[in-house]
Amino acid sequence: MISVNQSEQSDTRRNAPKYRRFSIFFLAIVFAADIVTPLGVAHGILYLLVIALANQTRDRDWVLRIGLWSLLMCSAGLLLADLPDGFPLVAVLANRLLSLIAISVTLTVSLRWLATRDALGDTRRQLEPNQRHLQQAQSTLDMLSHQTGIGYWCYDKASQTFHRSELINPIIGLSPGEPPPADGALSFFPEPGRTQVVAAFDDCVQHGKPYIQQLPLVTRSGQKRLVQTSGRPLFDTQGVQIGVVGTLQDLTGTTLSNNRFAESARALQSQLDALPVTVWSALPDGSIDYFNQALSDFSGVPRESLSAPGEWLTLLHPDDQERCVQTWTQCIQNGKPYDIQFRIRRYDGQYRWHQVQATPARDINGNIIKWYGSAVEIPESAVKV
Repeated sequence: MISVNQSEQSDTRRNAPKYRRFSIFFLAIVFAADIVTPLGVAHGILYLLVIALANQTRDRDWVLRIGLWSLLMCSAGLLLADLPDGFPLVAVLANRLLSLIAISVTLTVSLRWLATRDALGDTRRQLEPNQRHLQQAQSTLDMLSHQTGIGYWCYDKASQTFHRSELINPIIGLSPGEPPPADGALSFFPEPGRTQVVAAFDDCVQHGKPYIQQLPLVTRSGQKRLVQTSGRPLFDTQGVQIGVVGTLQDLTGTTLSNNRFAESARALQSQLDALPVTVWSALPDGSIDYFNQALSDFSGVPRESLSAPGEWLTLLHPDDQERCVQTWTQCIQNGKPYDIQFRIRRYDGQYRWHQVQATPARDINGNIIKWYGSAVEIPESAVKV
């Protein structure tokens, strides 16, 4: 489309001088014929052909000049030509007046047509960079869509049309290459999700407000899915919004995996809380980040309070605190397993000896990523301090 328009404009510019010469030449011939023939012969109508020839230049200024000269020469012909014998003056004047009216109407129509044509050309030239920008965005998004497995769509404000990637179809349950319904994927969103999507999209188109939503979707086969849809405004190089680009991502598998992980975590938490011994974990820097319920039951201190930094140290016997901290600090620094015996205060205020151990967990590079430990009550006879 762009190359055709450019070729047409090039041909017009190349032929314009030729049509200017032709229109001048034809104007002179019509004027000469008008003044050498008796009045009453309808030579005035020939000026319409002169204006039509001038139109081929696609130059409004030139057409206006030719039109004004045609009106002037048509009027001059009334004065310079001879009045034929026996021909009523009223008929001559009426004939010439009709010619002037016809020239005026033709000139007006020609100027309006050229103005409309120029306006359409300006609009087309303004839209061409936007179309190239949209095409570049679509090509980039097509590539990213295949790399990420996320469907995308692009809306062109000028043409009010959508472009959708191939990965949209599997998400909404359509076959590859199958055209979507007239309303795109909207028909697959049950209410109130459909209304929410429409409102967010309209707000993005009209006010440039981006959005991201997670909503249920029902495929054509009736399968329920959770999807994430998003949209953001697309601007040209001048900062003018020319469209909207968005994504459609199936979160069903991810959500199910997360749900299974959460269920497993809750099950593990219940199992750990049911153990009669204290189980704990720490970050690589030695900060305790987890105790199971056993320590809270033994000490009588609420579990929420034990999670405060350093709060667990207050449960230790004052004579054991410094030794405990020094040993723990050394293990954090050298990465060796933690193995120590110290006394922990029970809920009735009495202290009981515990065997406390912890082992570091490492990544593939050998870096400590977590400490996992336990604390088991032991009789005084087993104490080796």
